[in-house]
Amino acid sequence: MATVLPLAAQTQHAWAVNDLLAGSGGSSPARRPDSLFSRDYLHLLADDTQGILTSPLRWERQEWLLAGGLTGLVAGVSVLDGNTKTEAQEERTPELDQFTKQAQRFGSTYSFLVLGGFEAYGYWAKDDKAKAVAMDGVTASIIASGIIAPVLKFTVGRVRPSTATNTFEFRSFSGNDSFPSGHTTQAFAVASVIAAHYDQWWVQGVAYGLAGVVGYSRIEQNAHFTSDVVAGAIIGTVVGRAIVHRHDRAKPGALALAPFFGGHAQGVMLQKEF
Repeated sequence: MATVLPLAAQTQHAWAVNDLLAGSGGSSPARRPDSLFSRDYLHLLADDTQGILTSPLRWERQEWLLAGGLTGLVAGVSVLDGNTKTEAQEERTPELDQFTKQAQRFGSTYSFLVLGGFEAYGYWAKDDKAKAVAMDGVTASIIASGIIAPVLKFTVGRVRPSTATNTFEFRSFSGNDSFPSGHTTQAFAVASVIAAHYDQWWVQGVAYGLAGVVGYSRIEQNAHFTSDVVAGAIIGTVVGRAIVHRHDRAKPGALALAPFFGGHAQGVMLQKEF
C-alpha cells in the first residue's frame, strides 16, 4: 500500500488550485519579462487576459460565494443611490468642484503618469519591484478599465445621474454608460497593484486614499451614482491583486501548495518554479 505524504516535493500529475480571477486555464501563468516594451510582454498580456476573463469557468463554491457577496454589496449600496446623490450635490462648492476635477484625473491620465514614473525609476535605479509595479499596473488597467468596465457599461446601459429621471434607469446597449465607474476602476486597479507590491502601511494608505478620492470626485461631479463607484472599486481591486498574484506565482523561486494524484498515492505537494 502506498504511503500518502502530507507534503511532498514532486512536480508530476499536479492539479493547480485556482484563486479568484488568478487562474490560467489550468496552466502556469507566464512570467514577467524584463521590460514592459519587450515582445514577451504581449504574450504575458494575452495570457493574463485569457486567465482573468475565463476564471469564472473554474470557480468553486468559495469563489462563487465571494462573487455573490460582492454583488450583493453593490446591490445594497444602490438602494442608497438617491440619498447619496442628493447629499453630494447639496455639498458642492466652486472650490470643491475645482479640486475634484483635478483629482478625478488620477483615474485617467494621471494614473498612467504614475505608472510611467515607476517604470522610469525602475529602469534608472535597476529596481525590479518598481518595474513590476509598472508592468502589473498597465496589465491590470488594460483588463479592468479597458475590457471589463467598457463591456459592463455597454451591456448594463445605466443612465448617468446628471440625466436620469430615477436611480434605476437602465437601457442596455443604448450607449448609456454610468455603471461601473471607469475612472474608479482604473484608480483602484493601479492602487491595488502598488499596495500589493509595497507592504508599508503609508504607501498602501496613499494609494487607496487617492483612489477613494477619485471615486468621491465622480459622485461629486454628478457623473456616477455611489453604486457605480463601489462596483468600479471592486473590479479594479480584484483584477489588480489577481494580476500581481499570478505573476508572483510564476517568478523563479515561487512556492505554491497543490494537491497531487499519482498511482495509488494522493497528497499535497510543494511546487517551486525554476
